[in-house]
Amino acid sequence: MQTLMLKNRFKKVGFGFAFLCGSFGFSQSFNQDASAVLSDVVLLSKGFVSSAADASVYQSSSAWYSSAKSVGKFKVDFSIHANVLPIPKSQKNFEVSNTDFQSMEIRGGAQSVSVPTALGGDTNAFFDFKIVGQDYEMQAFEGVDESFLAHPYVQASVGLWAATDISFRYSPKVKIDVSDYQILGGAIKHNLTQYTRKEGSEKSLEIAVLLSYSKFDLDLYFDEFKLEATNPQPGSTPLAVVNSIIVDANSWLFQFIASKEYKKFEFSGSLGVTRNDFKYELGGDEGLFLDLFNQALTTLDEENKIGFKGDVGVNYHFKKFYLSSMVSLGKFANCNLALHYKI
Repeated sequence: MQTLMLKNRFKKVGFGFAFLCGSFGFSQSFNQDASAVLSDVVLLSKGFVSSAADASVYQSSSAWYSSAKSVGKFKVDFSIHANVLPIPKSQKNFEVSNTDFQSMEIRGGAQSVSVPTALGGDTNAFFDFKIVGQDYEMQAFEGVDESFLAHPYVQASVGLWAATDISFRYSPKVKIDVSDYQILGGAIKHNLTQYTRKEGSEKSLEIAVLLSYSKFDLDLYFDEFKLEATNPQPGSTPLAVVNSIIVDANSWLFQFIASKEYKKFEFSGSLGVTRNDFKYELGGDEGLFLDLFNQALTTLDEENKIGFKGDVGVNYHFKKFYLSSMVSLGKFANCNLALHYKI
């Protein structure tokens, strides 16, 4: 089904090229060559942004709870969080082969090459291609070259009726060199132990379910890359100039949560499933080719990802305050530390 959707999408983009060709008198071979280049740029863009998109899910879905217990009717839990996501080496690069491309070839005669993801570093990899016999080139995108991603945020949880809490989260825009990202969201948690709790067993094992929604905006800026002739003539212009990739992520999380108090400590764990929608857009010099690249890039918008994650945490309570720590495990390991104040 996905392959059919990709073909249909490129067919529509191909009509755009056909119109361009008819308007400017270009040949049918131009249409075919340029459409093949579009497909290859989408392939490279997908490999470049996918790790950063997955990382955004772990960041935005972490620490929506600190306990399976309810905050308490009309009570408030206000918290300040520090979130850190180490970037494993496996998520910093991806490999492409000549057999993956419709038009491009890896420069230097290599059959495959490792290139950076958005979380990786620099590269000197180039890809060569032809349009109507003319030689063109494109350098691989370069990443932010960081060993971890960190951001602070504030969160407030309010207790309602029936041992149900609602939470809201705000993160200021965080800069990584010239790139930036921001997270907003909300959640609702419902305690299930209330239906089976025996009188006098206040410190029994607590069970709850949680549903959250997070919006993650990631703006990746880098030194501009040009799709241009290998040996450009004086006064010639590139096919396209790209200097950014914008990722708009929407993530839903459903979790089963368990927690248990022991003296001043509270231990918790959860299992969750995420459903994530990503939208991508290339930024750069305005022009027809950039518009067509973004039309082709919408093929990735339809790839809604389902993921799984686990969390383990421990709290330490003192008076109206408590410290919470949590680690999310899965494709990434996300760490969260927070100071809470209960009103």
